[in-house]
Amino acid sequence: MERLMTVLDGLRDGKKPRGIAEDIWEKEDVAKVWASDSWMRSQVRRWVAKAEALAAGGWRELVPRSLPEE
Repeated sequence: MERLMTVLDGLRDGKKPRGIAEDIWEKEDVAKVWASDSWMRSQVRRWVAKAEALAAGGWRELVPRSLPEE
């Protein structure tokens, strides 16, 4: 969940996916790995999609609809 928060913060700040990746991993690592078909870029795309879905109301799915019975 911490990484999704980092992604949400990055999106709010107007960062591009590479900038978000640099917030998560070392800049040097991003510079070495980042490419159109890299695992890192793919992972960030998935996190961005998940973070956007949560921000659009998907977080409601995480909240129980009713209290458990005692």
